Amino acid sequence: MANKMISTYLESRLKTIRTRGLTFFIKKSFNTILFNNMFKAQLIHGFFVKNRIDCKANKKLLADERKKHKLHQNARVEPLISVIIPTYNRALILTERTIPSVLRQSYQNFELLIIGDHCTDNTEELIKKKFFDKRIRFINLPKRGKYPKSPCLRWFVAGGIPRNVGLKIAKGEWIAPLDDDDEYSDDHLRILLDYALETENELVYGTALMEKNPGKWERIGSFPIENGSVCHLSVLYSSSLRFLKYDNESWKYLEPNDANLWRRMQEAGVKIGFIDKIVGIHHEEGSIRKTVEREEHLHIFTAAIPEIETSQKFKEERLK
Repeated sequence: MANKMISTYLESRLKTIRTRGLTFFIKKSFNTILFNNMFKAQLIHGFFVKNRIDCKANKKLLADERKKHKLHQNARVEPLISVIIPTYNRALILTERTIPSVLRQSYQNFELLIIGDHCTDNTEELIKKKFFDKRIRFINLPKRGKYPKSPCLRWFVAGGIPRNVGLKIAKGEWIAPLDDDDEYSDDHLRILLDYALETENELVYGTALMEKNPGKWERIGSFPIENGSVCHLSVLYSSSLRFLKYDNESWKYLEPNDANLWRRMQEAGVKIGFIDKIVGIHHEEGSIRKTVEREEHLHIFTAAIPEIETSQKFKEERLK
């Protein structure tokens, strides 16, 4: 009897070890495949040469903007902040969760720019019906932005086109990005603005609660700023940096366009600061990456490479 119990226990432990070992192998394989495909994608599109040229140009533009800023150093104590939300057919979540989180802010000197990526639902109708705040401005683009066909690749750049429209028309001295399914903490703008003014940084960010699985949350935010260390909603930056736009072709390098933007800012020499306070909540809706991680579909990034290669062939053919 005792031998049978020991045997059952050992079999159970062996099964657990095998399962954990397989999980570790899958995750390691996923990271290896992703890294290899990122490197391949970057080589295909001449990323390294392009990035070096862009970095040099951005450093010069940043120096010019800083000179202009010195000429206008009498900044207001309560500067206007432009909150920019790109959206596509998420009327209910946008009007029930996201917009109210902006309107509840303890800091009230803001404008709210909501840019529809050619919404075809009742987004505009619900905004007009539920909110009578003159600070809210909704613009629905006449045409949907061009994105990759693959849902995985589309995730890397979705919303980039309306975000750039928002940057162009923003009147604020500071820019606060927000996705249409996420929400700010009530003191989001106050915490980040006070920290930016106190430290004289051009970009500041805090931490956010990220929903990894339904009902399971993880605190995201650390220094230095890099992909995975910051949520998009956690950032506040000077509008003098608006010359750095979202790169809507960053999917070709398998790099999210927000992470791409933070990286280019860092490489240009933007002054960046981190404050370890929760400033918002990142919800699970619509995240392709979470689906990939949860279902461990290692093939999805491998399958994306032919589309990246094809896009380069089309580009070469057009140049002939």
